[in-house]
Amino acid sequence: MGIQLSELDNGLRPLLQFRSPRHEYLCLGSFLWSLALLFLSLLANRYFPHLNVMLLPTIGATFVLTICLAIRSILIFREQSRGADVEFRKAEREHFSIFQNVLDAILILDDDGCCLDANPAAIEILRCERRDLVGNAIDRFLPSDDSPQASWKSLGGAPLRPGLQRMVAGDRTQLFVNFRTARHYLPGRHVLILCDVTERTNVEALLRESKERLQHMADNILEIFWVMDPGTQELAYVNRAYATITGYSVESLRTNPSLYRELIHPEDRVRVISRLTETVVVGSFDEEFRFTRADGTVRWIWAKGFPVRSDAKTQWLVGTAQDITSRKHAEMRIAEQLDAVEAARAEAEGLRKATLALSQNLAMDSVLDTLLLYISELIPFDRATVLFVEDEIELMVAREWPRSMPERMGLTLKASESDLLQRLLFEKQAVLLADTSKHNEWRDIVPLDRVQSWMGVPLIAGGSVLGILSLGAGLPSAFTVEHLRLAKSLSIPAAVAIQNARIHERAAIYAAEFETRLKARHVERDLTD
Repeated sequence: MGIQLSELDNGLRPLLQFRSPRHEYLCLGSFLWSLALLFLSLLANRYFPHLNVMLLPTIGATFVLTICLAIRSILIFREQSRGADVEFRKAEREHFSIFQNVLDAILILDDDGCCLDANPAAIEILRCERRDLVGNAIDRFLPSDDSPQASWKSLGGAPLRPGLQRMVAGDRTQLFVNFRTARHYLPGRHVLILCDVTERTNVEALLRESKERLQHMADNILEIFWVMDPGTQELAYVNRAYATITGYSVESLRTNPSLYRELIHPEDRVRVISRLTETVVVGSFDEEFRFTRADGTVRWIWAKGFPVRSDAKTQWLVGTAQDITSRKHAEMRIAEQLDAVEAARAEAEGLRKATLALSQNLAMDSVLDTLLLYISELIPFDRATVLFVEDEIELMVAREWPRSMPERMGLTLKASESDLLQRLLFEKQAVLLADTSKHNEWRDIVPLDRVQSWMGVPLIAGGSVLGILSLGAGLPSAFTVEHLRLAKSLSIPAAVAIQNARIHERAAIYAAEFETRLKARHVERDLTD
């Protein structure tokens, strides 16, 4: 507070005290000595008359000295009184100047809280006229609704008791003042000093309200709000969302501010920490990375941050982080679906091209070569064989790929030699063997020898099995269910193309035979004529 009552009191007290000089004590001693001599002279006059002649001069001299000392003391006392009066008036002017010009309100109150005097600052702070303040109780400026200090008497009996008080000014506006009371500095007189802190109190209230709103927002948002020391890279603050997202308590970070590093997935940790270090220079942090929750699950998080600078120096790194696991999974599913769509499109395009190529040429050799060519682009096989059905129980090697063993062309085998071949012919179902060594039905017969993975697809047209497409690989598990599906899809147009090629061959044979017979008839007719 601007003014201290103890300083005023200590300044006035020396002026009100008077200290006797030494010569006054000397005067008093001389006076007492003269009285003692007078008493002795009376005794001597009665019992020793001859001594009066010696004592009377001594007594007279002593009285004269005492009178002189008394006169001097009176003069000195008068001079000191004048000096004290001058100092007192000077101090009074100084204190009156302070009383009039100090920025704090000073009020002189009686025991009932009635204002006896007030300085100009009190009039300005309480926003009222002097006549409305002096002579009236101070209680009219104290609210009676919510303050336990609602009256002058309730301010307490302590000689000096500072505090914060809400008051109502003369224009009914609300005030906040720091007050200080000095009771009984004189009997029945009290001093009340008020310092207007309304603006500061309102600013503090706004700051508290703003802080509460910020804290409420930080505690209820779904994202992690974090503040980091750029030098040590230790987290100084995180909100409650940290516990929700990571599964670790906020208190664990207070014990170990670098705990967050252990949560980052090992494959992403070096990248993320190096980017945090660069943020001070680059000015931004924007990374997506994996982290491990307390329950051991791996999730994705998206963290963004920026440096907070003061005097061209980075004080803090501030940012947010949100769990994007659902988004990442959705992106992965979309990517998988896009890959599937692209694969389906490529497959459809390949099948379209294969169907078109198979139908462009009706020659059997061209149809078989085209079939094996397009199969090789879709399925990774080591050996492919096309077997034609002959007499319903025999199979003939019509084409092999690669053509490393041409002597097998035209080779025939009986379907009864393999249960798998019989299943293809009679049940008309495709067969996939991931590892031929683990199937008892497998028979290592020519041309199905020396393979570890095998896939057989019947070539069906018009409800009849025209042949079998055999695909083999030297390693086990070389074929998948997807490969089998592709082979079955391509077998349909291939069977149709083979059937058309056969019809074309038969038509060509019939045409050649008809032409031969026609020529023979012409020859016979010419001979007859």
